[in-house]
Amino acid sequence: MTQSEREALFDLLTLSIYSDHHVSLTEEALLESAFIAEGWDSEYPKNLFLEKSFARARAAAESDEEMADYIKERARQLTNEHARVEALGVVKNILERDGYNEDESRFMALLQAAMPGKK
Repeated sequence: MTQSEREALFDLLTLSIYSDHHVSLTEEALLESAFIAEGWDSEYPKNLFLEKSFARARAAAESDEEMADYIKERARQLTNEHARVEALGVVKNILERDGYNEDESRFMALLQAAMPGKK
């Protein structure tokens, strides 16, 4: 993944855990693991990016329209098939680990529909 794709994935991950308006300890731990596994290749400090990512996610989660727009914006940054497949898999895995509910299912449907190349 490119750095831009990593940042888009991190933004999608932070938003995904707000999709059901409940952030579980399991989701937090898995999110932290995903952030570590994906690495970071920027002079901009990762911790500052993540703080801003969480703030953007909280703001986007305030309405369905804002959430959908945010998902579309970030999905466009996933410029190759490998990045799109990885992002979908990581997000779904985190959401499923503490039980998959209707809100999370809706989030995944929005994410899948927003992926570049989807019609």
